[in-house]
Amino acid sequence: MNKKENIGFFPILINLQRFPCLVVGGGKVAHRKVLSLLEFNADITVISPKICNALVDLYNQHKIKIIKKTYSKEYLRYYKIVFSATDNHRLNLSVRQDCNDENILLNVADNPPLCDFILPANVKRGNLTISVSSQGKAPFYTKEIKKKLEQFIPPVYKDIIELAGDFRKRMLAKGKTESVRTKAKIFRRFTSKDWEKILEENGKRNSRHYFQKILKEFNLF
Repeated sequence: MNKKENIGFFPILINLQRFPCLVVGGGKVAHRKVLSLLEFNADITVISPKICNALVDLYNQHKIKIIKKTYSKEYLRYYKIVFSATDNHRLNLSVRQDCNDENILLNVADNPPLCDFILPANVKRGNLTISVSSQGKAPFYTKEIKKKLEQFIPPVYKDIIELAGDFRKRMLAKGKTESVRTKAKIFRRFTSKDWEKILEENGKRNSRHYFQKILKEFNLF
């Protein structure tokens, strides 16, 4: 099998606040890329001689930085992650070569063979992130799957994850649950609850009473 046809992209979550991103391009494609990165609080700089109004608006809101110049290799020195979001194939190839030379990770919009990594379709509910990928083969279809997931995973899951995180933090803080079996039992008690219904009937603040009852059962409150 041709090695290029057997590319496998490993799913990973990365802290983009530690790795500033450079986006090459200033049009609609770049804007879509920037919006997806801002969902994860990325530190973003856009470089292009022409910048669309939507990106200028984000700059005016202090959400991104802009370098209104033509791309050149010298601008890579401060970045470990680069997104080439242009329809200029020659420019994309140039960015690819530069990133190879500098060992910088690159994503090229709609061109998996030039990519070191690709971006999945994401459903985000607060700290809950569900990602779908076709390994770059059929991104149009992963968007359809994303739509179905958005219906299946309602916004209330944002609050459920917050409660679950608080529950876990309080449980582990007591230092009495070193047994893996005990931890699993306590977590099962939490997950057995219908948190969608509890939150709907009580609101987030009052719903904490329900996980406090679980902690009391195990002498952890």
